[in-house]
Amino acid sequence: MRKVKWATVLTAAMLLAACDEQGREPAGPEATDEAVTQPAAPTEAAPSAAAAESDAAPTPTPPDAEYANSRPPLDNSGAQPTEGSCLAQLGREKAEALSEQCYAMSPATRPPCNVQNSCERIRKELKRGCEFGDTSDNPAYCDGV
Repeated sequence: MRKVKWATVLTAAMLLAACDEQGREPAGPEATDEAVTQPAAPTEAAPSAAAAESDAAPTPTPPDAEYANSRPPLDNSGAQPTEGSCLAQLGREKAEALSEQCYAMSPATRPPCNVQNSCERIRKELKRGCEFGDTSDNPAYCDGV
């Protein structure tokens, strides 16, 4: 019962303290300066500059070397043959060759061409990459996929 009395007293004190704040003036000065309250009128130079910019089409800039080569390099050096992996199924030399072909042809940013994936998954990504876009200049290994 005592806790209820204290809670009631504290609530009443907080309400009275909040009501007391209404009589005070604002802390900061009010904006009475006309330059502050009224927006500035546009000048004549601004429209002509905007018109000049819209007439000249911006020339696209080619991506820098870092952006163009933002795809992480393929690194199968630390891969270990695990059950179901292409490395275990084909051996390191053949699995890495398939992985490199997949990586070269895949349009994905992070393609599933790691030798620790299954050979089936790597071949599916290689096939997808070989069928992507103009296929007339595909390498010879795309024919057998």
